[in-house]
Amino acid sequence: MLDGTSPWRLHLIKNAALILTSIFFLPLSTSVLVSSYVLSFFFVANDVSRKRRHIRSSPTFEPQAILVTGVGMTKGLVLARLFYEAGHDVIGADFEPNGVPACGRYSKSLHRFYGLPKPTADDGSVPYINALLRAVKREKVDLWVSCSGVASAVEDGQAKEVIERRSSCRAIQFDVATTSMLHEKDTFIQETQRLGLHVPETHHVTSRDAVHKVLHQTKRRSYIMKSVGVDDAVRGNMTLLPRRTVSQTYDHVSQLPISSKNPWVLQQFIKGKEYCTHSLIIEGNVKMFVACPSAELLMHYEALPPDSALSRAMLAFTTEFVERSGKNMNGHLSFDFLVDENVTEKGAELVLNPIECNPRAHTAVALFSGQASDVAKAYLSLLRSVTINGNGHASDTADKQVVFPEEPAKYYWIGHDLITLIVLPLLHLLMGRIRLGEWMQGCADFTNHVVFWKDGTFEIWDPLPWWCLYHIYWPRHFLASILQRRRWSRINAVAAGSQQRSPQHAPYPPTTASLGGVPTVSTDVPISAVFLFLFICGAVAHMTILQMNRRRGHKFIMSGMMFGFCMARITTCVMRIVWATRPTHIPIAIAAQIFVAAGVVLLFVINLIFAQRIIRAAHPHAGWHPLFTHFFTAIYIVIVISLVMIITANVQSFYTLNSNTKRIDRAIILYGGTFYAIVSFLPFPLVLGGLIIPRKTRVEKFGTGRFRSKIAILLTATFLLCLGAAFRIGTNYKTPRPVNDPPEYYSKACFYIFNLTVEILVVILYVAVRVDMRFHVPDGSSGPGHYTGKQALEMKTNTVVENTIGRVMSEEEVFDDAGEHEEHLEREKTDATERVEPSKLFKAQNLGLSVDSRTRQEITQIQIKMRFPENLLPKTKIVLHGVQGFVIFLAWAITIAIFTKPGFTDGRIKYFFALCWFCIPLLIYQAAVPQFDRTKRFSNAYAHAAIDALLAIFWFAAFISVATWTNHGIKNGVDKDKNKGCDAFLWGDGDSRGSKCRLSQATIGMGVVILSVLLSSIPAQTRATT
Repeated sequence: MLDGTSPWRLHLIKNAALILTSIFFLPLSTSVLVSSYVLSFFFVANDVSRKRRHIRSSPTFEPQAILVTGVGMTKGLVLARLFYEAGHDVIGADFEPNGVPACGRYSKSLHRFYGLPKPTADDGSVPYINALLRAVKREKVDLWVSCSGVASAVEDGQAKEVIERRSSCRAIQFDVATTSMLHEKDTFIQETQRLGLHVPETHHVTSRDAVHKVLHQTKRRSYIMKSVGVDDAVRGNMTLLPRRTVSQTYDHVSQLPISSKNPWVLQQFIKGKEYCTHSLIIEGNVKMFVACPSAELLMHYEALPPDSALSRAMLAFTTEFVERSGKNMNGHLSFDFLVDENVTEKGAELVLNPIECNPRAHTAVALFSGQASDVAKAYLSLLRSVTINGNGHASDTADKQVVFPEEPAKYYWIGHDLITLIVLPLLHLLMGRIRLGEWMQGCADFTNHVVFWKDGTFEIWDPLPWWCLYHIYWPRHFLASILQRRRWSRINAVAAGSQQRSPQHAPYPPTTASLGGVPTVSTDVPISAVFLFLFICGAVAHMTILQMNRRRGHKFIMSGMMFGFCMARITTCVMRIVWATRPTHIPIAIAAQIFVAAGVVLLFVINLIFAQRIIRAAHPHAGWHPLFTHFFTAIYIVIVISLVMIITANVQSFYTLNSNTKRIDRAIILYGGTFYAIVSFLPFPLVLGGLIIPRKTRVEKFGTGRFRSKIAILLTATFLLCLGAAFRIGTNYKTPRPVNDPPEYYSKACFYIFNLTVEILVVILYVAVRVDMRFHVPDGSSGPGHYTGKQALEMKTNTVVENTIGRVMSEEEVFDDAGEHEEHLEREKTDATERVEPSKLFKAQNLGLSVDSRTRQEITQIQIKMRFPENLLPKTKIVLHGVQGFVIFLAWAITIAIFTKPGFTDGRIKYFFALCWFCIPLLIYQAAVPQFDRTKRFSNAYAHAAIDALLAIFWFAAFISVATWTNHGIKNGVDKDKNKGCDAFLWGDGDSRGSKCRLSQATIGMGVVILSVLLSSIPAQTRATT
C-alpha cells in the first residue's frame, strides 16, 4: 500500500488508474441508473411516494423540518431517506471542498441542499457555524441531526450551542465539553475510569522515553500505540510492543511522531474480536441501538442479533455510561470494544474492553433501513408533543423503549469491493504474489455481496447519489490529488472523504469572544490596509516635523513618541492582515492582540505631558512642586508595570487550560484596562481643576497660539482616547460569551471605530494644529518662570490681582487672554434725529423717485450695515465644513457597520463609503487652505464654490442610491407575513436583518444632513466671492 513516503509517480499512477476505472465502468453504471429509474417509476418509487402521501394526508400528522448534515456520507444519506419516507421535510447540508459536489445533494429525499464551508486551519469554524445558523433560520428547522465526520465533531458541538441559543431548533449533538471529552482517546478512558467502568490499561505518553519506561515496567504485557488525534497515516499501524528485540522496539518507536504537541496513548493489547456500536441518546436515554463486528477499516456491516449476549452486554455498558454521566445527553454515541475471553471454573467469561468512543453518528445506522417510522419517532422524541405518524401517537421523552434493527440486510460498498476483491488481487496474481485460487475466492465473495448483500449508497428509488459517488465525486477528488500533488494512503469510501483533525496543544485557541473577533480576509484586510496607509502617513508627518525641528534646534520629543505610536499601529495593522490569512495560527493572534493593547499607551503619556505643561503654566508654583512632579513620575512607572502585567496575562491565557489561572489572568486584564481608562481621563480633572482654582500669577505663556486653544486641543484628544478606553473596559466587564457567539458590541465595526479610528483622529489632529509649536517649552525648564523667564515672572508677581480668592473669575481672567479683543466698530456720525427711516428710503428708491445725494449716501451706509459681517464669513464656512466632516465621519463609521453585517451589499453602499474617503482631501482644501499664509495662494474663491457644488451633487446621488437600495430590501423582504419593515429586510440574515436595515436608514439621514450643510455653505462662499 502506498503511503506518504512513496514516490510521487506511484501516487500519480494510482490516481490515474482509479479515474480510468471509473470511466471504464461508466456505461455499466449508467445502464443501472436508467434501469433503476424505469423500474422505480412503475414499482418501488410509486410505493414510497404513496406511503409518504398517505402519512402526510393524515389530519393529525405534523411534518417537521429536519436538517441532516453530512448527507454526502452514507450515514447522513440513510437518515435523510428515512425521514423522507416518514413524511417529513428534509434539508440536507454537507461540505463540498474544491468545488466537488457531495453525492447526497442529488438525493430525491432532500427538499433543499446547502453547501457548507469546511472548518479549516485558515478560516476556523465561524463561517461553518454561521452557514448552519443561516440554513436553520431560513428553513425554519425544527430538528438538526448532526452526522459529522471526524474533522468537524467538536465544531458541531460549538454549532449546537449557538443554534439552540439563537433559534428554536433542537440538535441531536453533544455540547462542546462532552464532545471534546469523548472524542480524544485519553480523556475518554479517564472519564470511563471515573465512572467506575472497566477499561484496559492505558498510558498517555508525550515522548519516546515515556514509551520505553512503560514497556520496561510491564514486560509481560503487549501494547499497541494510537495517536490521540486522527491520523490516517498511522491509523492502520497495529504493531505490538515490545517487539522481539530491544533494538527493533527502539527502531519502531523512533519512527512515530510523538511529542507534547502530538500525544499518543499506549494501550494494552487484548486478544479478542473487535465490535462497534451505534446508539441514539435522547435526554439521557438510549433510543436506538445496534452492535456489529468491527475491523480496523470497516467496510462490511452485519448486525448482531439484539438478543445475543454480546449485544445485550454492549447495550448495558452504553446505558450505564450515559446514566452515570449524570447529564441529559442528546446525540449519537458509538463505542469500540475488544472482547476478551477469560476461562474460569464456571466456564468462559466474556469481558468487554472499551477502547474508543466516537461522539457522532456511525455508519452502522444504515442497518436501520426500512424502519422509517420507528427511526423518526426515536429522533423526534427530543421535541415536545410532536405527532410522529398518522395514527395520532405523540412522542414521549420518557419512553425508554429501544429501537433495534429488524431483519437488517448486510451492507457493502461495490466500489470498495471491486478494487479490494477483484482489481488489486488480479494485479497481485499477475505479479505472482498470490495463487489463482485466492483470486477466485475474492471473485466469489464479490459475487456473493452483489447478489445477496445491499450497497450502502444505492436505493432503487433514489439511485442518482450512488452514480454520482463513483463517477463525479471520487474521480474529481483523484484529479484534485493529481493537480495538487497530494499523497494519500487510504480514503474512506463510506464517509466519502478522509478527514483529519489535529489535537489541540498550547498555545490554545481562545474560547471566549473578544472585541473585533478573528479577522477575515474579506472584511478586515481592506479595512486594515486603509488604516495601514493612514498610519504610514502619520508616521511620515511626525518624523518630518521631528527632523525639521531638530535641524533648527527645536526640541520636541513628543513628535518622536507620536512616530513610535504610528509605527506600533502599522505593526498592528500588518499583524491583523497576517492573522486574517492564518486565523488559527495562535502565536500570530497573540502578537496582534498585544500590539492592539500596548500601542495606545504612548498617546496616554503624551496627553499627560501636555496636561502637566498646562498646569505648570497656569499654576507655576504648584505645577513645579516636587509632590506634583513625583505624582506624574509614579503614574508613568505604574503605566509601564501595568503594561508588562497585561502582556504577561494575555500571553499566559493562551498557554493554560487551568480555570483558576484564567480567572487570575482575566482579573489582571480588567485591572489594566480600568487603570488605562482612568489615565486616559486624567487630563480632564487636571486641566479643568487648574482653570477653576484661582491663580495668583499671570499665565506663563509657552509655545505659540492662544492658551485656550491649547486647552481645547488637549481636551478634544483626551475625549477621543477616553471614549475608546472606556468602551474597551466597559465591554470587558460584561460576562464573557463563547467565541462563536459574540455579542453586538464585539463587532468589527466597534473594534475599528473605538480603536484605530479615534487614534488616527488624534494623530491627524496633532499634525494639523502643530502641537510641536503650541506645546513647546524652553529646553532645561525645571521651575517656575522657566517657561517665560525669571524677569517676566517677577513683573507678573507684582501685579497680583487683589481679592481673587472667593469670587468667580471672568472668562478673560481664566484663560488670561485680556488685550486680545477685537476693536469696536465706529459709532455713527449722523445724528439719529436727522436720519430718515430706512424703509421709506428704500421704498422711494424702488419706486424710482428722485433722491438727493445725501439720501443716497445714507442708503449706502445702511446697506453696508445690513450686510453679513465679512470677517465672519470664513469662520462661518469653517464651522459648516467642521460639521460636515463630523457627520461624514459618523456616516463612514455606520457604513463600516453595514459591511460587517452578513448579507448582500452592492455598489450603492460601496459608492457611499468611497465618497466619505473622497471628501477628506476636499474638506481639507476647503477649510484649511484659506487659513494659513503659506497656503493662501492655492485658495481660489471660485474653486471653493465649485467644489461645494460638485460635492452637493455627489452627496445627493449618494443618499438617493442608499435610499433605493434600502427601499428595495424592505419592499422585497422575506417573511413579510410575519415581519414588517426592517425586520423583513431582504439584504440580511436572521437577527442582522433589522440592524442592517436601520443602519442603512441612518446613512440616508446622514447623507441628507451632509447635503444640507453643503447647500448652506454655497451661499456663504458665493457671498465671500462677490
